Amino acid sequence: MAKKVSETSGEVIDRSIDYWVSVPAILIVLGFALAIFMDPEGMNVFMTDSFHFMNQNFGWMLLVFEFACVLLCLYFIFGKYANKRFGNEKPDSSTFSFYAMLFAYSSSASIVYWVFIEFYYYIAGPPFGIEAFSQEAIQWGVAYPIFHWGVLGFAPYAIMGIAFAFLLFVRNEDTSRVSAACSSLIGEKHANGPVGKVIDCIFLVGIIFSNAGYSLAVSVPIISTFFSKIFGVEHTLALDTGILLVVVACMTVAMYTGLKKGMTFISNARLYMFFGIALFIFLVGDTGQYCNNIVSSTALWMQNFVVMSLNTSAWSQSWTIFYAMFFIASVLGAAQFYSKLCKGRTVRECVLGIVIASAIGCAIFFWSMGNYALETYLGDPAQYKAMIDQDPYMAITYVISKLPFSNVIMVLLLIYAFISGWTFIQSAVYGNALVSQPNLPADEDPSKFTRLFWCVVTCVLSIAFLYIGGLQTVKNAMVWAGYPTFVISLLILFAFLKDIKNWDKHLS
Repeated sequence: MAKKVSETSGEVIDRSIDYWVSVPAILIVLGFALAIFMDPEGMNVFMTDSFHFMNQNFGWMLLVFEFACVLLCLYFIFGKYANKRFGNEKPDSSTFSFYAMLFAYSSSASIVYWVFIEFYYYIAGPPFGIEAFSQEAIQWGVAYPIFHWGVLGFAPYAIMGIAFAFLLFVRNEDTSRVSAACSSLIGEKHANGPVGKVIDCIFLVGIIFSNAGYSLAVSVPIISTFFSKIFGVEHTLALDTGILLVVVACMTVAMYTGLKKGMTFISNARLYMFFGIALFIFLVGDTGQYCNNIVSSTALWMQNFVVMSLNTSAWSQSWTIFYAMFFIASVLGAAQFYSKLCKGRTVRECVLGIVIASAIGCAIFFWSMGNYALETYLGDPAQYKAMIDQDPYMAITYVISKLPFSNVIMVLLLIYAFISGWTFIQSAVYGNALVSQPNLPADEDPSKFTRLFWCVVTCVLSIAFLYIGGLQTVKNAMVWAGYPTFVISLLILFAFLKDIKNWDKHLS
C-alpha cells in the first residue's frame, strides 16, 4: 500500500501513512475514550470543569477572532483583492451548483436537534438580565438562533476557505497537510519537520473530537429518536450504537463500491427534502406570524450585532462562546472542502457564497421549523416545558406530532437526518485520511483502508460520548476541539495575510 505507479502518468505515487502524525492522534483519542469508559462520572466532571475554566479565561479570544473574521470578510468583498481569481481555469461547477453545495454543507443533522428546542433555552434563561419567559425573552429567543448559526459563525469558514484556496490554486501547493498552510509563517523546514507534525496531529485530534464529541453525539440520538417513535421501540444506548454502526456500514459500502453518482443523487435528494419539509411547515403554521418573527428577529440582531458578538458574560460562555468553539473546531476541515469549490472563482464570490449561502441555509431551518416549535410552545407552555425538562428529544417529537401528516414528516426527517449524518462523517473521515497520507497528488484519493480506519476511530469516541450522555457533555467536548484548532487557525490566517501581498507573483 505504500507506493504504486500511476496508470495515467507512470509516476510512482507515495501512498504511505504518516505514522508520526497518525499514531499520536490515535493514541490520544482512544486513550480519552478508554478514560470515559473506565470512569464516566469522573471524566464528565473533569470535562465540565475544563469547559467552564477555558471559556471563562480564554473564551474572549474566540469571540474576537470571529468578529475579526467578519471584518476581514468585508475587506475581501469590497477591498483590492475582491476581483482576484483563484487560478486561471474555469470553475468546475455552475454558480447555482456552487451555492447549492455550500448551502447543503451547512445543513447538517445536528441542526435538526437544535431547531426545535434552542429558542426555549434562551427564553428560560435569557441574556442581558432579561426576565425569563417574558415577551422580551421570547424576542431574543427568536433572534439568537439566527445569530449563532449565521454570519459570525461562518465568517471564519470563509476566511480559512480562501486561505486554503490561495494555497491550492495560486501557490499551487498541496493542502492535504494543514501544516502546509503555515509554511510561509513558520518556514518550510518547520512545516515539514516536527512542528508541522504537531500541527497536523492537533488538527486530526481536534476534528475527531468535533465530529464525535458534538456532531455525531448529537446527530445519532436524533436519528434514534425518530426511529424509536416510528417503529415503537425503546430509545436506548444500544439503539444509538446500532444506528451509528449502520451509518458506518453505509459509508463502507459507498466507499468500496465507488458509488459517487449514487452519493451525488442522495445529497441532492437531501436538499430537495429539506426545502420540501421547510416549505410545508412554513405554510401549515401561522405564516403571517412567522414573517413578523423573521423581520423583527433580523432587525434585533442587526441592531445589536456588535454587543452580541463580543458579549463575554457567563451566559455567553455557555452559548455564544460554545457556538464559537463549535464552528472553529470544524473550520479547518470545512476549509479544505470549501477551497476545492473556489477554483476559478473570485475572492468576492467565494466569501459571499460561503457566508451568505451557509447562513441562509441555517436560517431557513429556524424560520420554518423553529417558528413552528415556538408556536407549539406558546400553545401549551406547561406541556412543552415538562417534555424538555424530562428529555429534549421528547420535546422534539412532541412538536412534530402537532404537525399535519406528522408520521410522514417524522419519516422524512429520519431519512434526512440519517443521510446528513452519513455524508457528514464520510466527508470528515476523508479529510482525516488525507492528512494521514500527505504525499498523495491532488487527483489521488486516500486508501479505502485509511478512510475506514479513521471512521472506526471516530465512532469509538462517539460511542464513548454517547455513553456518558447529556447536552453539557457534548458541549464540554468542544473545548478539546475548539481551542487547539483556534491556535492553528491563527497561524494559517497570519501566513495567508503575509502571502497575498505577492498574489500576482505567485499566480504567474
